This record gives sequence, structure tokens and C-alpha cells, in this order.
Amino acid sequence: MHSRRLQYKDRWFCYLDILGFTAFVRSREAGIVIDAYEDAIAKLEIGASAKRSRGLSYSWFSDTFIIFTRGDSLEEFTWLEQVGRLFFQSLILAFIPARGAISHGKLYSNLEKNIFVGEALIEAYEYGEDQDWIGLLLAPSVYRKLAGTALDVGKRYNYRRVPTKGVMRKLNPEYVFAYTFNNATVMGANPLLTAIRSMQRSSAEPFKGKYQRVEQFIEKHRSIDATAA
Repeated sequence: MHSRRLQYKDRWFCYLDILGFTAFVRSREAGIVIDAYEDAIAKLEIGASAKRSRGLSYSWFSDTFIIFTRGDSLEEFTWLEQVGRLFFQSLILAFIPARGAISHGKLYSNLEKNIFVGEALIEAYEYGEDQDWIGLLLAPSVYRKLAGTALDVGKRYNYRRVPTKGVMRKLNPEYVFAYTFNNATVMGANPLLTAIRSMQRSSAEPFKGKYQRVEQFIEKHRSIDATAA
């Protein structure tokens, strides 16, 4: 990980955490949890290390993971989005329920002291925590920054607007886009959707709705994409 201090400036920022971490740990044998967790972190390190020389940094503590860039170029967004999304996928495939968000804005970071302060962190945290399902979001700041560019959020294949009801608890869902889990098909099957359904079956009753909402979102946009094709 980078150890040098970076100034307070516009960056891309990704926040991810494990949903119901305490219950997740208690519901499984310690060895299974540790193995899955270590494997996911190893994949994060492999993905981020390829971009480390270009300013991509990351950190984690317990159930929270952050990834951020040196600047806010379009190229840096593609690096962060790819690494963040692939890490999110690795958690889901390990049957680890996760949620998070990507944002754009001011950020101060000092990896040596593990200090992170700024609007980018606050927005990513707020949108990540406010969603009532298993998902990875692009916060409104990303929509605003990319609007009219070659990476316009409204034209991205892997993201669609979140439903107006049922996903965001308190925050306005306008200009919020969610990952559709639609780029991981293997021989006609979607292993991410399979993992979501498996976690739903084993989840406690109060949490089943979170899985149902994301499953409906995935199915809806799979059908739309198939019709468009």
C-alpha cells in the first residue's frame, strides 16, 4: 500500500462493507469465515497491485474496505470501478453479503496513519449504508462527473438506475445507479445470481427481502438486455 501523504483534492472513492458482519461470523465455522475472508482480500490486493504504480490505493479494517485514486481522471475511474467491482464480485461468489458505493469528491488520505477525510468518503459511506439490499452503487457525484463524457453513467452496460422505491431507505434515489451483476455469465448461467439465491435461502427471515430485491433487479435488467439484443 502507498505510505506517502496525499493532498486534499478530488478523487474517485469506493467504499464496501460486509452486511451483518457479526451475524455472518456467528453463523459459520471460524475456519470457513477466515478462509473466505482471506481469499477475498488476496483478490483485492492482486487487482489493486496492478494499478498501484498509477496511484490506486486501498485499505481495510474488519468488515470495511476502501479503494481510492490519486486523482479524478476518467482513466482512474475505470481502474477503480473495475477493481472495486471485481472485489465485490469475489465477496458475493464467496457467499459473503456485501454492499457499497463509488463516489467522486474531495478526499484527504494518509495511509501511514490510516486517516481518511473528505466528501468522497462521506457520500460513498452514506449511499453504501442506506441501500436496503446487496449491491454496489454509483453515487450521484459519479453521475454528475461523468455526464456527457465517454463514460456517461447512463450508457454503461453494467449499471442501471436503482428502483425509485424499496432500495434506498432515506436518500433520494435519483441519479443513483446500481451494478446489474450481468457480466459474469458462464455457459448461460449467472454464478453471482446463483450465489445471491443461495444466501437468500440460508438467511434469517428479516433479511430475505434484501436478497429478493436485488434478485428482481438482476432478472429485470437481464430480460431488458436480452430483448434489446
